[in-house]
Amino acid sequence: MKILVFNSKGGCGKSTVAREVLAAPEAKKYVLVEIDELNQTQSAYKKYFKDVEMLRREEIPNLLTLLNEHDNVVVDVGADNITATLDTMIDYALFDDIDRVIIPMKAGRTDCENAIKTFKFIKDYCDDIKFVFVEHNISESLERQYSVFFNNLDSININKLNDSDYATISASEAFIDAQSSRELVINIANGGDYKAQALEAKQAGDKDKFQKLMSKELRKRAASILVEKTIMPANRVLLA
Repeated sequence: MKILVFNSKGGCGKSTVAREVLAAPEAKKYVLVEIDELNQTQSAYKKYFKDVEMLRREEIPNLLTLLNEHDNVVVDVGADNITATLDTMIDYALFDDIDRVIIPMKAGRTDCENAIKTFKFIKDYCDDIKFVFVEHNISESLERQYSVFFNNLDSININKLNDSDYATISASEAFIDAQSSRELVINIANGGDYKAQALEAKQAGDKDKFQKLMSKELRKRAASILVEKTIMPANRVLLA
């Protein structure tokens, strides 16, 4: 599948959704393309994926080759290349090679407003669009937390979102931890049996090693919870 992750506002979770939710569960099958000269966050994860391609503004037309060379591609568009990417995709008819557009948003007014604007613009070029509600607080309803978005659904001719139209991503320190260490959450979750190793260290009287290994076990379990309860459910909805 060829997926464009897009919102006309920066800082709404595009890179996390592209990397951790869409591509990471089957990382070796996916090429991750980042169009972002400012941040270039995805290049640090190149070893985990089939490939990671970085495109500068003048190289955006090369998407035509990448989208037709590979079966599974996720395109992550940085905030500094929003207009250039859209203009190039229209001029070069690149939407013809995109299967689905994913629009992430956080709960802020600007995120939600830009998600609506993005949908309005892209629907003329791609009719398969899904939304992701990033940093969703499970104790609060979607309609209340993202009220600006839901209050404006009629402006994009949507009466109600079906469960198949969106995914939710809960806030988690495991995302921050993985990003800090330049690892994928799913890889951390699949780590070794650190508890068994820690108990061996305890038996050997190595308290420092015991503490370090138990910290790694806690880290692994936090990542496992995030994968099971957030990443995989979102992945199944967004790729269905």
